[in-house]
Amino acid sequence: MLRKLNVLKSLFLLSLVGVIGFMATQALFIDRETSQDSSFVVGTLDMNVTGPGSQQAESLQVTSLGAQNIVSGGKSWTINNVGTLPGRFYLELTNIKNLDNGCNEPEALEDSSCGTPGEGQGELGAQIATTIKITEDNTERTIFTSNLSDAAVSQYQTFWRNNAGEVIIPPGKSLVITLDWSTENSSFTNAIQSDSVTFDVLFNLRQVVPNSANNPQN
Repeated sequence: MLRKLNVLKSLFLLSLVGVIGFMATQALFIDRETSQDSSFVVGTLDMNVTGPGSQQAESLQVTSLGAQNIVSGGKSWTINNVGTLPGRFYLELTNIKNLDNGCNEPEALEDSSCGTPGEGQGELGAQIATTIKITEDNTERTIFTSNLSDAAVSQYQTFWRNNAGEVIIPPGKSLVITLDWSTENSSFTNAIQSDSVTFDVLFNLRQVVPNSANNPQN
């Protein structure tokens, strides 16, 4: 009797092992689909700047200031975002050089330093008022007014930051930047005879970064 029980016990264990082995090796239903050709492509941020003559980044040139009523004027540039990403635009003024280029007798009577001409010695820039305007969607707004003295570099940065707000240029869109300038008749004293001022207008376009990687821009 004991032997029969042992045989039955052995058969039960073998059956249990067989069932476990079958369950471990049994294939379950499965389906697979493949999303092919996934990739990452870097977008582009590209800007071109054109003047009225469609030339790239045309400069502002004024000669013989004060002659033939040349006491005011302006210059406009079209800023085009030709890339695929939106960009935040901002404007700077750099490399201002006020030069005292000579010292004739009438100037020397008012300007005691004109005998040592050089960078930073000229008085002209402080007498030229500049106004920066933006035209977007046919709407023009004035951003700020400054001059072209040596201190104008920091003034332009501060005024733009405080007054311009968020200037975003979407891909394929553009805006117009205008620099108007003027002088007062009282500015034309002998102290500015032969003086000159040169400067660079710097146009910047920086990529707009999404708030979160999980919230990409459309």
